Amino acid sequence: MKVTLKDIAKETGYSISTISRVLSNVGKISSKAREEILQAAHKLNYPTSRIAGYELRKKHLNIALITDFHEGEFYASYYLGMDRAATAEKARLSLINVPDPSKNIKKVLSELIAEKYYDCAIIFAPELLMKDYEDLLDEIPDHFPVVSNALIENSVLSTITFDGYSGGHQAARLFYKSGYRRVGIVKGPVTKAESRFRYNGFKDYVDSHPDMDLVWEFQGDFQFNSGVQSFHDMVESGKHPEAVFLCNDLMATAFVDTAMVNNVSVPDNIAVLGYDDLPMCRHNNLTISSVRTDFRQLGFATIQALKNRFPDNGNQHGILSLIPVTVIERESIGVKIAVA
Repeated sequence: MKVTLKDIAKETGYSISTISRVLSNVGKISSKAREEILQAAHKLNYPTSRIAGYELRKKHLNIALITDFHEGEFYASYYLGMDRAATAEKARLSLINVPDPSKNIKKVLSELIAEKYYDCAIIFAPELLMKDYEDLLDEIPDHFPVVSNALIENSVLSTITFDGYSGGHQAARLFYKSGYRRVGIVKGPVTKAESRFRYNGFKDYVDSHPDMDLVWEFQGDFQFNSGVQSFHDMVESGKHPEAVFLCNDLMATAFVDTAMVNNVSVPDNIAVLGYDDLPMCRHNNLTISSVRTDFRQLGFATIQALKNRFPDNGNQHGILSLIPVTVIERESIGVKIAVA
């Protein structure tokens, strides 16, 4: 239903003429009345394009970060980086945990919008499919900006995430630069677009170098046990890659620990590279090389995108923005010494 000046008058108790002067930015109005009227207009979703000189006058932008939060360093590092960016941007970030997002996120998002406390939302739910995002669009009004931090292969919703393809590409390039030609990879869940992008970047680099071979692959799931299982699969396969890229740090840590327990030296017998550069990479007995994803930078870019959507007041845009990643070299890489 269309919001009118009468609705704002009913909400605030001010006359329609006073409200009209505030929204038109003419005449002398007390700062108290102006603030109350603008806040009411925002609360009632009065079109901001019809407010002269409109700007968000609240001290803080209230952002809902919607995710299926799991135990472990990844989610802690992600949330910490986002929260630090929000603090620097004078925004309030609230973590909203949604178990099984594919079933529940539509209902939760609708309830948050109806509460009218939050100004916008960030969704991080890598398990969602394009169809899930298309269904969400029906629930999101134009005045409520939403950005996804998880990769959507066809970005029907504005998406800001890390450049996973480049991460995989840089991983293979580091192996090549370090002298490794027979390489392996432990992949992430095939259902997650980000996993496929990391794999594709890695494989494309290998395929573009005739003297480099992808001799072993293992289908992992980003969990610790997957890293353990991948090591045993590699040994049993007899393929013996010189270096292995594991598509997240938890699997990489498990792989390194299992190798050491089985008297396989890292990096002397096999080099290892992870992904995300979580604290565990620095704190492991043998420090682990990893593709670094800067969560604070992700937070800044995401919040800026949300802020830029307010004056627009148009449709949700399906724009994909990628945050650069870099490789951090540590003890687990080493350099292969050619045998004369």
